[in-house]
Amino acid sequence: MNALIFAVLAAAVALAYYGYSYTTEAAVERSEQQIMEDLAEEKVNAVESQVVEADNALLHNVQLDQLDKLPEQVRTSDPWISSVFVLDEHLKVVPGGTAASDDPKQAVANRDWYLANVIPKLPKPLRLDERMHAYGRHDDRPYLLAYMKKQLGDRTYYVVVEDNVFQLMLWVFPKVFESQHASKLLYQVFDDRGSRAYGWPYKYNTYAPVQFSDTLDGWELRVIASQPPAESALRHQHAVDSVLIGGAVTIILVGLAFLALAIRRERRANELKSDFISNVSHELKTPLSIITMFGEMLANGRTKSPEQATEYAEIIYREGVRLDRLIENVLDFAKIERGMGVYEFAEADLGDVVTRAVDLAARRLQTAEMTIDVELEPDLPQVKIDANAVTLAVLNLVDNAIKYASSGKRVALTLKQEDHRVVMAVRDWGPGIEAEEQAKIFERFYRAKAMRLKPIRGSGIGLALVQHIARAHGGDVSVTSKPGEGATFQLWLPI
Repeated sequence: MNALIFAVLAAAVALAYYGYSYTTEAAVERSEQQIMEDLAEEKVNAVESQVVEADNALLHNVQLDQLDKLPEQVRTSDPWISSVFVLDEHLKVVPGGTAASDDPKQAVANRDWYLANVIPKLPKPLRLDERMHAYGRHDDRPYLLAYMKKQLGDRTYYVVVEDNVFQLMLWVFPKVFESQHASKLLYQVFDDRGSRAYGWPYKYNTYAPVQFSDTLDGWELRVIASQPPAESALRHQHAVDSVLIGGAVTIILVGLAFLALAIRRERRANELKSDFISNVSHELKTPLSIITMFGEMLANGRTKSPEQATEYAEIIYREGVRLDRLIENVLDFAKIERGMGVYEFAEADLGDVVTRAVDLAARRLQTAEMTIDVELEPDLPQVKIDANAVTLAVLNLVDNAIKYASSGKRVALTLKQEDHRVVMAVRDWGPGIEAEEQAKIFERFYRAKAMRLKPIRGSGIGLALVQHIARAHGGDVSVTSKPGEGATFQLWLPI
């Protein structure tokens, strides 16, 4: 019990330690994750601010009355700007309103496709000089448009800037992420289809992605650690943690279950002890009262004849023997409970021991008007026993039959050799024992339910004492019984 309590406390401390450790790690991880998300947002803002700044610079510089400067403006703009076209209020291209830094024919083809498929579906800016953007795909290639509503006098027009996404990744991304190789962090950019568009192909320790909002819709930036712990080490650590935590939980559950069982058994033992004290007190009081009463009658000379005086003396003797046997049972049982060595082993003839025990029980059998049939196998081998203890065991079995099976009027005792052991059987023809109670009757203080309902007093330690004596000699005791057919107790000892 002490070892189990210590184990439960150790397991509880271990769980508390793991809980504290995981809480601390989770707090650190949450803090680190927040830092990484803030850093990712900073990087996304850095990318988008460059693109938006370049778009705004060109969108604001393009004037409807100065379209002759448009080619030069596109040529001197940032390298990811591929073309610009100007539309009137009806979304038609104004004369001279197209310029490109790449292939002019390709730029015109792209412009016409935008005018037919994209521009009519775009929301029109509500305010002048406000940049808006549109992202999508054309022939599986991503495109990015920035447009602005402008006004010259009473004329309203629109300027549309086409950004080359691949050139943007080539010029802007390395500049923003240029220190990634020297950093403890790496950056990955995934496009709107979930494909990695930029960054190293690592897949571990990815923090929450941050979305692009003003340029590449659907794209996201992910931050990863450049030097992660080995996967095998992580798996090993997780396995160890799982085993330790599982073991601690198991120990606590088993400990609690065992403690609950121990408490239940202790409560039951306390109840049985209370019954035991009550029964023993009554059994002690009855012979003492008889001895006192007949002793007083003899002392006062209240006898009518010498025969009556002899009868009173026999009653006093019989009750004294009964009292002595009860006290011996209680004292021996108390020694056993304290774990004291109460046995002195020596070679002896078990037949002589059994015969002496039967002689001691003869008076009680006679008083109960019962007979005993004794059958001892001749030439039994010597056995190493404590003669007094075995005598007490035999007396308890015979007394048990006298007390609870007196209705059968007889007891049979046999002693014989079976293989490498000597077996003694005590049979009665009483009411028998229920099957579910046959194992319980050897428990200390336990008395069968049928006996508790009858006015038969008992201490409940006789059979427990018999079992302890048998097992101390390397043997055991058992019972076979059917209700209404009596019971047979078998005590065997090794040769």
